Amino acid sequence: MRMNADSPTGFFARQERAQKNCRKLTAGFALAVLFIVGVTAAALRLIWYVYAGLQSHTLINQADAGRYRETAAAFSLFEPAAFLGAALLVLFVILAASFYKMRKLRRGGGAVALMLGGRLIDVRPSDADERRLVNVVEEMAVASGIPVPLVFVLDAEKSINAFAAGLAPSDAAIAVTQGALTKLTRDELQGVIAHEFSHILNGDMRLNLQAIGILYGILFLGIIGRQILRGGKYSARLGVVALLAGVALSGIGLIGTFLGRLLQCAISRNQERLADATAVQFTRNPLGLAGALKKIGGFMGGSRIASEKARQASHLFFGESHPNDFFLFLNTHPPLDERIRLLDPSFDGKYTKIAVDPEPLKIHPRYREAYRGELPGLPTGSPLWAAMPSAAAFAVGNPQSPQIQAASDINAAVPDALDRMLATPSGAASIIFALLMTQCQSTQRAAQEQALGRVLVLKGETAIVFHLCREMDKLDARFRLPLLELAMPSLRTLTGLEKRNFLLILDTLIAADRRVTLFELTASWILHQYLDDSRKLFSQATYFTFAAIGHDVIVLLAALARAGHPDDPDAALRAFRAGVAKISGLAAKNPQMPAGGTASYAQLDASLKKLQAASFSIKETIVSACAHCVFADRAVTPEEGELLRIVALALDCPLPPFSSVNDPEKDLIA
Repeated sequence: MRMNADSPTGFFARQERAQKNCRKLTAGFALAVLFIVGVTAAALRLIWYVYAGLQSHTLINQADAGRYRETAAAFSLFEPAAFLGAALLVLFVILAASFYKMRKLRRGGGAVALMLGGRLIDVRPSDADERRLVNVVEEMAVASGIPVPLVFVLDAEKSINAFAAGLAPSDAAIAVTQGALTKLTRDELQGVIAHEFSHILNGDMRLNLQAIGILYGILFLGIIGRQILRGGKYSARLGVVALLAGVALSGIGLIGTFLGRLLQCAISRNQERLADATAVQFTRNPLGLAGALKKIGGFMGGSRIASEKARQASHLFFGESHPNDFFLFLNTHPPLDERIRLLDPSFDGKYTKIAVDPEPLKIHPRYREAYRGELPGLPTGSPLWAAMPSAAAFAVGNPQSPQIQAASDINAAVPDALDRMLATPSGAASIIFALLMTQCQSTQRAAQEQALGRVLVLKGETAIVFHLCREMDKLDARFRLPLLELAMPSLRTLTGLEKRNFLLILDTLIAADRRVTLFELTASWILHQYLDDSRKLFSQATYFTFAAIGHDVIVLLAALARAGHPDDPDAALRAFRAGVAKISGLAAKNPQMPAGGTASYAQLDASLKKLQAASFSIKETIVSACAHCVFADRAVTPEEGELLRIVALALDCPLPPFSSVNDPEKDLIA
């Protein structure tokens, strides 16, 4: 079976599925909230009736007591005005609590990891296990074409588990438990990390955070109830009312949590099955992931998470964090045996007993070649680019084992001096500034040096950047984008003010020579996108046809064509027409290639910002058109690769980096 973009594991199909699941989850939670609001409003009305009855029999002032007796006598549970007022009050409390939680979740995956007890690992840790983990994450990120996520360890959790969290790949974080860090082999750890990257690339993270935010609103009613029961001294009359209110709200909170968890679990189990399948698609080593699951089954602690704070985030984890042994339908993950057998059909039900020092994974001979087996929703194997460039859309969100290995080779080839500098925010920033200056001619670089001297306070910082410029001149062009990605973990540790200052220096440096190169545009897009702390928890597509964005697509294809053929107008025109031909609505109009000029990058920037609001089906077509434009000559230049990187960012499509090739039979991703 040939891999294609229509596959259930294609990026765009997965994004559409994630959006559909989001709508289902939101609708389900909305119904649950309405039910809870109605029940709570009715409970509050009944409590008011009890209170009125107590007042009518205990008040000494007979006039006041008489008014309460009249109120109790005329009581109706569903009196429209009173019931609606109580319902609106309850709804306001739920929505306010959800809004509060979502505001906290907007800080990104790092905030979630810290909330669950995570410790941020240094970019270049000295501990061997931590360094192995960081290497695996970096390799997967570079191969995927996304920024390197922040990496955390849950030191207090000795079980084997992991999770990914964030609103988008740009603010993602990956966390593993202490057990996963020390008990898994590299192949097993790679399988687990590939599973978590699947959640990042499948669009699951945003949905998962939305679920936490909405569920918290319902949980908050139970929290209020428990606080009332734990409250201070009450009068005799108020004590009865407080007891009733506390019990009612606590019970309603439990009911709401139950309903929310049912919805949560139903969607989460499907997410986990797809993530397992996608992880194998990435690594081509099903036994790595299966080995991790077998160790969970054979380990005393399994995948259990001790922290109670993690209960509301149980659907984030790799394994069942809070298993329910009696009501299996309330578990967020498929049964362990089921997951293992899908990966390893020869599984005999015996789990791996964990030794003190994990032994290297022994690969069965049948798995030494690229995995060609079948999993639900996973296409079997032909080479990714066998049908290039038509297969380009499938590359989005689907890094393959050759690309992961290539990423590992690139990371290993980064000079030690640069690698050490990437470990600190100041060093990472200096590398970025040097990369920008390296791409300029001598006269332009002089203007940038002057600008840098004005904005950098410390003279030592400018000296470091100037020294790095000389080193960067010797560096292969294929290192440019990986260095940008590898700098992200350090840069993301900057405070909000520090990030704004860094971006200000970046913009000053780019504008210093009064011209914008393609790499400068690429760097600006990447860094602004990744370091922007203002993230929307909910996003909505606004363009579902090419009618309103056709001109913007033409601008994009023209820019790609010129990037690949700056000195050959005829070749650029052929590339442009190859891209336009893949969009029937545009091809029928026979559009002309826009003239280039100094304003072309400004136009491109504006067009890309508009294309961000396209639906995923439209984005898929755009990616295919871009691929046909770039591959018209069966070669990918560094400039084309950099522009494709911007396109991937604008369309929220994590595209693995491309290399320059001329052989259509070779993989195009480096």
